Amino acid sequence: MNKEEQVYKMLDKVHDPELDQPLTALGFIDSTIVDHDRVEVVFRLPTYWCSPNFAFIMAEDINKYVSELGWVKEVKVNLIDHCASDEINNGVKDRKSFSEAFSKLSGGDLEELRQTFQIKAFYARQEKIMKYLLKNQMSKEDLITLTYDELNQLDLSNEGKRICDHYLEKKEEFNHKTSLVFTTPEGDALIPDTFSEYLLRAKRTRLSMDIGGQYCRGLLEARYDLKARTAEC
Repeated sequence: MNKEEQVYKMLDKVHDPELDQPLTALGFIDSTIVDHDRVEVVFRLPTYWCSPNFAFIMAEDINKYVSELGWVKEVKVNLIDHCASDEINNGVKDRKSFSEAFSKLSGGDLEELRQTFQIKAFYARQEKIMKYLLKNQMSKEDLITLTYDELNQLDLSNEGKRICDHYLEKKEEFNHKTSLVFTTPEGDALIPDTFSEYLLRAKRTRLSMDIGGQYCRGLLEARYDLKARTAEC
């Protein structure tokens, strides 16, 4: 794997915080430039006015994950065509917090916002694997009480394993101290009497994020005429 491929592998870990989809899959990565131990990542967003706090989170995460490559000594994040490009690019370069980079705006740091999006991603990923298991003849009662040991004994399809791993990756970030696979974001056991309402709420969250992803892809394609460019290649 060459250096550029290694960079893109790390960029696969950077998600749009609102959509829980990789920037690489959304088409937000414009290009990467590798010069020995220095890397520049150029990214763009669907509109000129995309929320600066969302963009700042993405820029921070690009810097974080690409910097984890052992050979990388310097990362330059370059957000283009955005109303706050200078503030975001310079803020990340100088290791400033969001409030420091945008000192003229009210707000503060982004940890509370990050946590909100973490919870939404948790619901969306959880709903997908629960729907898969329920569709494959697992009862609601067995689902609610499913442990990690029992999960490891299930004969999942490749698609099922992919969906399951995607959920468990997110659940691990919450550091729940329980043997139950499915809990609330707070780590509490699910309750049979309210499970249907819980699953419906999770489904609505997932659908909202899926629709948002499609909408953003459409805006990005229109803004940069990506279909026309692909046809020319």
